[in-house]
Amino acid sequence: MTNTSGPVNTVVPIDKIASTFKDNIDLAVATRGGKVLTLSDEWFADCSNLLTATAPISAPGRFVPTGAWYDGWETRRHNSPNYDWCVIQLGYPGNIAGFEIDTSYFTGNHAPFVALNPGSRHGFKLEQPTADAYTHVRFCMYPDGGVARLRVYGNVHQVHPENKHEIYDLASAAAGSMITDLSDAHYGHPSNMLLPGRGHDMSDGWETKRSRSPGHVDFATIKFGQPGHITDIEVDTAHYMGNPPKAVTIEGYEIGSEQPIVLLSEAPMTPHRQHFFKVPVELTEKRIAQIKVVMIPDGGIKRIRAWGAAQLPAVQPEGSLVGVRQELPDEHTWNVKKN
Repeated sequence: MTNTSGPVNTVVPIDKIASTFKDNIDLAVATRGGKVLTLSDEWFADCSNLLTATAPISAPGRFVPTGAWYDGWETRRHNSPNYDWCVIQLGYPGNIAGFEIDTSYFTGNHAPFVALNPGSRHGFKLEQPTADAYTHVRFCMYPDGGVARLRVYGNVHQVHPENKHEIYDLASAAAGSMITDLSDAHYGHPSNMLLPGRGHDMSDGWETKRSRSPGHVDFATIKFGQPGHITDIEVDTAHYMGNPPKAVTIEGYEIGSEQPIVLLSEAPMTPHRQHFFKVPVELTEKRIAQIKVVMIPDGGIKRIRAWGAAQLPAVQPEGSLVGVRQELPDEHTWNVKKN
């Protein structure tokens, strides 16, 4: 498919979308900070639904004042030469590699010139990722209708300290880190662990299904945007009150090496809590390119912080959050029984 007014792109079959964009992330998803700034219309369904992290759902028979409920963005019918549009601020600036436009459950009301078929996922890969990093996209529907989800696949324009000795979160999505492998993401994807803050509930962390086999563990591999020397590790189980892992192991890997370096070994976890660990000096000397987070045996983790610097000696900047407890309002009362 060629757009004469823009970059050349090709259609990606549904069963190839995941593999085509496996080295990219969704820059626009709401959990990464993506948001709708302005739009032409959202009479039937809110435009913000486009950026929901989870797959769209159907609720037959459910009606709201404007009509049938849809999990997506739906505008009024006008069938005019005009079109509907929205402007989206990406969660992170980045180089764009392609898009996915999902019209799931929009069958008689989809936008025909955004996606050719109703009720389906549509992938589009740019011939070359954009050379420039973009902060916003404008999404247009011709002429009107509904779209369930919009994914803007790309790579984060990495933000690293100018001072190579300054400590920062090597595992942060803002620093270009991403998940490259995982065992399970039944209730929440491990990419959520790379987000800022402590989140708002169990929907924005990594959670796996319950295991039943002896010796089972779950894992996720995080490739850093830039290798570095890890000084401190933080494992946060915020909001996982009945389902944190029993323990966590974290292994580091140097560039080009498959030999694991155990940075944290079977550290016990408690519910709804930040856990802080100092990395031994002799291990801080290792230049780590990726880490493997192992949950024993399963459960949920909200955030992983791998604090470190690009070069040694590592220097902690003023206002650093290394080892700083950011307590949630219910952190000391959630387990108190109420009469």
